[in-house]
Amino acid sequence: MSLDEGLEKVSEANEQIVEANGIVADVIMNAFLFTWQWWLGVALIVVPWFIWFVIRDRQSTGRLLSAGLFVMIFSAVLDTIGIESGLWSYPIKVIPSPTLSFSFRLSVLPVLAMLFIQIKPHLNPFVKAVVYGIIAAYVGLPLLTLIDMYKKINWAYTYSFLILTGMYLAAYGLYNLNSFERVRSGPAKVRTNPVEFGFFRNKQKAR
Repeated sequence: MSLDEGLEKVSEANEQIVEANGIVADVIMNAFLFTWQWWLGVALIVVPWFIWFVIRDRQSTGRLLSAGLFVMIFSAVLDTIGIESGLWSYPIKVIPSPTLSFSFRLSVLPVLAMLFIQIKPHLNPFVKAVVYGIIAAYVGLPLLTLIDMYKKINWAYTYSFLILTGMYLAAYGLYNLNSFERVRSGPAKVRTNPVEFGFFRNKQKAR
């Protein structure tokens, strides 16, 4: 296959992706919109973030959001790989995106992770990670399957459990980084090296 043929194939693939997005949007508008599953999906997007906003630790908001943002990005990448590889799918969607579940991946999972980090902070993080993985993989995904918001194809819940457990530990580690520092206003102060300063002062005295 030549370069030009490859570029043509990629262009055809992109056209198919656009067509697939159009089909998904059409199905949502004509079949899913305003059904109870659709409203439940909307609630799963809005309610978790509202709960977190009310009960969040305001002194640790930035750290918590950094951990939640990591979960969102990791989940989005995982969804893209999984759906494009035919491992799972999301039949009923709120937002017409073939490769993302806004309800579960971008709302439930990050908020649940932030709440787990905030509540009982002295509890062993490995215990929390295992509980998080169990709830997300063995409770959340099967419930979504029952209401046609998740479909497992060539995948197993145990795989999700292992990945989600590791994802929580990574988010917990990010939350506990010591590199978070407030940005101060005004020009930065330049530190003077005392050895160099003394050298130049002695040189001036010699003159």
